[in-house]
Order: sequence, then C-alpha cells, then structure tokens
Amino acid sequence: MARSLEPTLLGELDGLGSVMDGPAGYSYRFTRQPDGSAEILGEERLDDSQHALGYEVLFAVGAGIRDRSYVLGHGAGMWFAPVEVITREAGREAVLAPHAAMKPGSRAGVAVTSECLGCHTDALPAVGFPLNLRHSASDWTPRGISCGACHGNAQGHGDWQMNTPAAQAGDPLVTHAQLDREQQLSICAGCHLQGDTRLVLDGPDLGPPKPGGDLVDSRAHFVAREATQEVGFVSQVERLVLSQCYLQSEMTCTACHDPHRSLAEGQERDRVRAACLNCHGGPVLGPDSGAPDRNEPSAAHTLKSAVSCSRPAAKQREPWPAWAIQAERRGDPDCVACHMPRTGVFDVARVTIHDHFIRRQPSQVRAPYADAQLRALESASADWKRFSWPGRDPGWGEDAGIWFMAYASKGFSPQALAQLDKPAGPRALAIPMYHHLRAGMLRDLGRLEEAKDAYLRALELNPALVESAINLGLLWGELDQVGRGLMLLDEVVARHPAAWTALRNRAVLRSQLGDLSGAVADLQRAFELLPSAEVALALSKLHRGRANHAAAQRWSLIAVELEPKLRASRSLGQ
Repeated sequence: MARSLEPTLLGELDGLGSVMDGPAGYSYRFTRQPDGSAEILGEERLDDSQHALGYEVLFAVGAGIRDRSYVLGHGAGMWFAPVEVITREAGREAVLAPHAAMKPGSRAGVAVTSECLGCHTDALPAVGFPLNLRHSASDWTPRGISCGACHGNAQGHGDWQMNTPAAQAGDPLVTHAQLDREQQLSICAGCHLQGDTRLVLDGPDLGPPKPGGDLVDSRAHFVAREATQEVGFVSQVERLVLSQCYLQSEMTCTACHDPHRSLAEGQERDRVRAACLNCHGGPVLGPDSGAPDRNEPSAAHTLKSAVSCSRPAAKQREPWPAWAIQAERRGDPDCVACHMPRTGVFDVARVTIHDHFIRRQPSQVRAPYADAQLRALESASADWKRFSWPGRDPGWGEDAGIWFMAYASKGFSPQALAQLDKPAGPRALAIPMYHHLRAGMLRDLGRLEEAKDAYLRALELNPALVESAINLGLLWGELDQVGRGLMLLDEVVARHPAAWTALRNRAVLRSQLGDLSGAVADLQRAFELLPSAEVALALSKLHRGRANHAAAQRWSLIAVELEPKLRASRSLGQ
C-alpha cells in the first residue's frame, strides 16, 4: 500500500512498445524528454504523420505488481493516461488503459481528482478548482498509503508518544480492537467496495471516510441487485458479505489478511491461503494469531490431512469444475484454489483476481477479459440495490433524492427523470450535490426558473461548490440577466484563476453583450489552461465574426492539430 501512489521509478517506462487505439486511429508510446528530465507519453495518429502530441508523465498509480496506471499533465490539469503497464510471467507490457479500451479515442480525457486518488493516498493535494488542478512539486509530493489511512491521526499519535503540548488527551490512534465488526470492515470497504456508483452523504471529503466510523452511514453504494459471476476489480467486500463464511461467523478482512504484509511474500501468501484452517480445522495460521515466529514456513501443505475435504477421487474428477482440476494438477491443495477461484474482471483487461464470494461450489469462472469486452458497470441497466451490511437497514430508506443522485451521476437519464419530481427525503435535501444534479436536469428540460432555484439552494448549503456557481452564471444569461451572470463568474475567476470552465462561460456571456474582445481574451486564457479543439474552434468563429480571417484560419489549424478528425469537417474555414 505504501507504493500505491508514487513518482515514476527511474527507467520503469523504458523499452515498452507502442500501444494502438485502433478503432480511434491513435498510437501511444512512452519516451523521454530530449534532456532526459521527464517521461513523456507521445500520441500520434496512425494516418497522419503530422499529428504528434506529448503529455508529461506526472506520477504513477498502483504498486506495479499487477498493473500500474499513470497520471499525465495536460495544460493546468491532471488526466489519466490512455496507457497503463501490466506485469505478467513474460514481463512488463504497455496496454490500453480501461477507459481508453471502453471508449476508443478518449485519449487523455479522464480527469484525476481527489475522489480518484483517495484510495491510493492519505496525503491528498490541497483542494483547489478545477478539482483535477495540477500541483507543483513544491506544493505536493505523491506518496502512497501510510498508517494514518487505517489508524487515523498518526501525527497526533506521535505527539502523544512524545508527550508534547499538542497531546491534550489520550492516544488518538484508532486500533481495530476498539472497533466493532462493521467499523473494521468499513476501513477496508472504503477502497475495496466497488459498486456501480458511490455517493457522499455527508462531509466534504470525496475519498474514503476517516477510520472509526461506519461506511454505510456516510456513503451510499449501489451494487447489482442480483450477484452474478461478473466480478469487478475491487469488489472484494461486496462479494465477501454474500458468503456463508461471513454470514455465519464474525469474519472480517483481517481474519485472512495482514494489511502490514505483502502477498508478494511467499510465506505470507501461504498463511493467507491457509487461513481457512482457523475455522475448518488444522493449526491457527491467520494474521495476529499469536504464533511465536511468523517467519516459520506455513503449514498450508497440511490441508489434505487437516480438513475433511469433499474433493472426489481421481476417477470421479470429471464433474469437478475445470479450475479445481487445474489446481490439483498444479499441486495447489489449498481451499482458495477451489472456493475462491481466480476469474477475469469486467473493468480491467488481461487481469484475474480471486473472487471473494466464498462458496462450496462456485460457478464457472471467466477468462481474462479482452479490451473490447470491458465495461464500467456490473449492471448495464442500473438494476441496483443499496449496499448495506447483511441484516441491517442503511438508515436512509427509499429516499427518492438519493436514488435520483445515483442514476444522474452515472448518466441514466430516464431512471433519474422518474425520480426528479418525487419528494426527496431529509438526507438528500441536506446534500448540496443533490440540488446541483437536479438543477442540471431541470435546465436540460427547459425548466430554467426551477433550475436557478436548485443551484441557489446548492450554493446556500455549500458556498464553495464552484461547479454550481459556474453553471448558474451561464443560466443567468439564459434568463436574460447577463449582468448578474457576469458578476458571479467574475467572482469565480477571481477566486479560482485556473477555472477554465468559468472562463468559457464568461466568454459566452460577453459575446451576448457584443464584447467580442473580452470573449476572445477569456477563451485564449481558457485555451492556455486546457488546450482543446473545441475552444480553438470557438476562437476561430469569434475571429471570423470580427473579420480577422488570418487569426480565424490560425485557430482552425490549431484545432486540427489537437483533433485531426476535424480536417474532414465541413465547418472549418467557414
């Protein structure tokens, strides 16, 4: 976990081949700056030798044991690379990242925010706007997960140990012995409960909540209504709680896993695989078991004699699942090989994980998925249920507002529309983002006055919700109050000079007033912050409106450089 976020290692991107985004016609390859000072991801068009962009590699996400993603700098923002690196027996290989495989041509178009990074570090960069604002090396150094992610106030613990004046009370460190079962599971579930969507119900933090609370109280996760063999890459907790091993015991994640040790260690891997013996017979081998010497070889090999296993005799093997036959042939006699088999995951290609839905007779597993098979959600139709601990009501019942947020946040417009005008419960009404999302749908429906009121309510609840202020600024213009919209956007830009969306909206309002010079200035600044073909085309159009044909042509060419497919567009040059 300590390496779940870090600067790239010297030479780790050397020698990797090109990666083709074939359907979109792009090719990617990691290179270095000519002076060797920085790693670059180069982008080229397969049919256009003139197109060549370069994005600086800022840092890596993931420990690199199985796969490793990269964050790029593009303009003033941070974006996920369309390429990642996986490690297999044959070595390391550059492949398309999941978002690029699911949506060919998405390129460096997925923003990296604190919500993305929250499961990879407990030292997030300072909150700014835009939420994916790039930070200088002097402001923030990417690092992985420390003790504080699971145990809380590590600095306060140090103060308490040193008996400094800052330590006014007892040790603030959270130990798992202080927590009930669901609070313990909540620490792991903060990152290992995937679901199809997650909503923050209280507090400003987008990442996992602080240790010591109950995840279900502060986050709403929506999972597929019926569990299938379709498994997500970080679905461990949602699958585990379906298991009889969980339902009929006080099992937690640490019953098998020691979070302070790596499964890359052979002995630790054996101990984890032998943890079933703690309940099903044999020696006690799980983490924190009190064994006198944790470095002694495990007794995983004693499984055949220690457990009454129902595996059939050799002559009866054919009805036995294929993966279990393979495990037996490999000489892997542990419970995990049969009852938590490795399976492909629907959201990451070429990868398998252990399904944490522990069953006596698991269904057939999936082979690793190919790029073309990937998808983001387990339930493509949003047939969801609310995740909760078994036998417990999550506390917010059938709040139509929370269901609306879940659907709207994932783009399920028909389902969201069905909830739009239903009375929201008190929990949803207290969430600024509920009003923000509702305002967006009301505006799309042409219900502008209602949309305005919803944005105002969102800002009343959270004056720092910049997205609402930016959208409201443009909406004031649609309500024939351009001056009011400009005042609001002026305030946003003054507080957040890198807010490229605010600059774009302000350019629209300035154009409405006939201030083309001001609109051009705003769009040029927005382009500096985030170069995009869309803004370049808008600048070309504005310059044509001012009869500045040379500038219009120059911006048209810049748009084509950024998006070569525009060359075939009839709108260019008009």
